[in-house]
Amino acid sequence: MTELRPAPARDIFRGMKAEALNRQERLPLVSRFEEHLKVSGLLPEGADIAVALSGGLDSVVLLDLLLTLRKRWRWTISAAHFDHRMRQDSGEDAAWVSRLCGERGVPCRLGAAERAPAGESEARELRYEFLQSARDRLGARLLVTAHQADDQAETVLFRMLRGSGLSGLAGIPQRREPGIVRPLLPYWRREIEDYAAQRGLDHVRDPSNLDPGFARNRIRNDLIPAIEGQACPDLRAQLQRLADLARRADRAVGRAAEKGVDELVLEASESRMVVARTGLLAYDTNVRAHLLRAAVARLGPRPGRVGTRVALEFINTGNSGRGIDLAGGVEIRREFDSIVLERRSSQVPPAPDEVLSLPDTRSGQAEVRIAGEGWRVLWTLDASVDGRAADDEVARFDPSELRFPLAVRSWRAGDRIQLPAGTRKLKKLFVDRRVGLRERGKFPVLVDGSGVLWVIGLAKGARAVAGEGDEVFSVRFQRV
Repeated sequence: MTELRPAPARDIFRGMKAEALNRQERLPLVSRFEEHLKVSGLLPEGADIAVALSGGLDSVVLLDLLLTLRKRWRWTISAAHFDHRMRQDSGEDAAWVSRLCGERGVPCRLGAAERAPAGESEARELRYEFLQSARDRLGARLLVTAHQADDQAETVLFRMLRGSGLSGLAGIPQRREPGIVRPLLPYWRREIEDYAAQRGLDHVRDPSNLDPGFARNRIRNDLIPAIEGQACPDLRAQLQRLADLARRADRAVGRAAEKGVDELVLEASESRMVVARTGLLAYDTNVRAHLLRAAVARLGPRPGRVGTRVALEFINTGNSGRGIDLAGGVEIRREFDSIVLERRSSQVPPAPDEVLSLPDTRSGQAEVRIAGEGWRVLWTLDASVDGRAADDEVARFDPSELRFPLAVRSWRAGDRIQLPAGTRKLKKLFVDRRVGLRERGKFPVLVDGSGVLWVIGLAKGARAVAGEGDEVFSVRFQRV
């Protein structure tokens, strides 16, 4: 007699989950689509929406779903179509899309490449450049594309084969800036085909989707069916699950990296950030990579694999005062024990430095600009006018020891200052005081005919005196 054993709990759970999914899929696609929008908040009520309408099955179904719900959700809907000119008859697709939009009362903008793109990557860049421009011209806030679950599975497998990291395995996001939304991602191609058949929707058939010369076509038409037929029947579902897990893990890593960057930042502005180099180097190399990408992303595009590797190598071995440029407009420099990240577009050269002459010991005041910063300079033989000035704002000299005229200017190569311990080059002084190359020009210097008297805010020369009186020549600096 055969012994009956209860099914393992995991098999029961899988069966229950599969049955729930089957019940869900038996609901009309439009009902599931609307429920998805309510939960996700991807397309809020009253939104102005531009649909990326290729004329293919997915985009036509997406347009129909949106039009079906338009009145209830109070949407304003338009469309945009881009002709890549990668086929001789591609202009017919644009004409078909134009007719469809005319029949459905949907405003539409058409665009075309000046020449055929060299490959899929260039085609994608041109397409999105046009689509975002068209969205703005149509007065829409959101650009909606028709990527669906099969596209997600194919993308994840494609990136796996290229050795992608965690962010790449997260696949296609439901939304990304600026205002791009993909509401069809939860739905499979078979569901979209069934909907189109039920609604009697026609669409454009692109023969290039069968061209084995494109890597994605080989994955879609050959590799995935072969794996599903021989080893993994639910490959697409597993790839979609992998994307979901990778996305959650990537978010967790991202939150941890942001917190880590906050702890390393010494100084930050909208276009510049200073990070503690020793603190960064204390982390494991892999963690360091995540921290670096998170830091750079605050100023510009997140660096890719190659850019990250080059930047980490520079941080490990680069000399102080040196820098490298990353793709996307961010420069990385080492300044002693700090790493400076700066957006290059913000590095506007200041106006040429001025030179202010102090002709003699008579009282006076004037303004001068050094490294883009303004200074007010006051000089007099009457020391009482600066009696309340902070010590780092004023210097006093014996006028008989000065060789007039005096001048205020930026420092120059070869400048030297006489300190109590001996003469030092300003370059060496800056190094000793840990002043980086980019910061040195911000220190005005007071000079006479024999050399540097004072590096304002940094060091006073030996000829500066502490006393006050009628025979003391005082010079005071104030920022303006």
